[in-house]
Amino acid sequence: MAAAVLLAAPFICRAQDAASSALSNSEAETQGIVVSATRIETPINEIGSSVTLITEKEIERDQKRTLPDVLRTVPGLNIVQTGGPGGKTSVFMRGSNSNHTKVLIDGIDANDPSQDGVFDFGQVFTSDIAQVEVLRGPQSSLYGSDAIGGVINIVTKTGEGPPQFTGRIEGGSFDTFNQSASVRGSVSRVRYSFNVAHFLADDTPVTPLDLLPPGRKRINDSYENITVSTKLGADLTDIFSIDFVGRYTDSTLFFTGEDFSFFPSVPAASQSEQNARQLFTRGDARLVLFGGAFKNRVGVGYTNYRTVIQAPDTGFGLPPENINHGDRIKFDWQGNIELGKSNAFRRSCRVYSLRPAFGTMITIASEEKQPGGLRPRI
Repeated sequence: MAAAVLLAAPFICRAQDAASSALSNSEAETQGIVVSATRIETPINEIGSSVTLITEKEIERDQKRTLPDVLRTVPGLNIVQTGGPGGKTSVFMRGSNSNHTKVLIDGIDANDPSQDGVFDFGQVFTSDIAQVEVLRGPQSSLYGSDAIGGVINIVTKTGEGPPQFTGRIEGGSFDTFNQSASVRGSVSRVRYSFNVAHFLADDTPVTPLDLLPPGRKRINDSYENITVSTKLGADLTDIFSIDFVGRYTDSTLFFTGEDFSFFPSVPAASQSEQNARQLFTRGDARLVLFGGAFKNRVGVGYTNYRTVIQAPDTGFGLPPENINHGDRIKFDWQGNIELGKSNAFRRSCRVYSLRPAFGTMITIASEEKQPGGLRPRI
């Protein structure tokens, strides 16, 4: 059993390989490999849980630019979005609450600790996504109580082979203007991937005209997002490798709120402003012992959210800004002992340090898994 891992005008010029335990993008697509169901790389046809795998080729074929667009066709998911692009987007899996879906980005716990564990899918774009795994059904034994509904695992592109440069520029209705650029590849034992994406939808009509009071004009929403990401790795020896993942998103949304000076309330005459910043980072070290029979991975991940919402000024600087801030540090170790071609014993330990705006909480959890039969597919 494999090791554990947690434009309109395009242009492409095409350089991992090695003893890393993570599969390359092409291998994952060809073989249908998923990680979320067992925390070990496993062919999807050997998984007893209900899993949907969406690959990079499928995303490009359907020209889906945002993560909510990718997830809309997955059975068992209800996607709820407020307003237009950039509006808060939640996923309800099999009738569970939106904070009962665990979201991982390259092994990083991405749920927002300042919003009771809710993840805003509307801030994620697909330019650097290699595959999306949707694991439906309770997964608390592997991921804790915030995976009652299921798990969505996002894997970004890894550098492999000669240097590859990609770019995209596109524009359209609603004053949309998007660009993305990336470079990835590998040199000897070093893998690299860098990506930058910019999304702008500057004139999106959201407010229904029949809700406006007489004589008031509609103000269309405006959303801008800049995302920078990187994925680096190096095989220092045949049995020891290190990896680093970083992702930063800075977005601004102007939207029309409610004016409660009327009864019933009507759309406000001035717009509210939301500024959101997200930072995800993770470092991994992997050690393979006894000829590959004992594989270890130790890692540390950090998540930081800061969202500021300013309603229209009613005088004297009121209302004040609404600020949500939270961060999370996670230390984890996972060891896999291969007992045979179809069985593995896993032992792992996770240590969390959550620091939402209102306090600090530390949780230590451990788990183990022994060989066993598959669960029925639902």
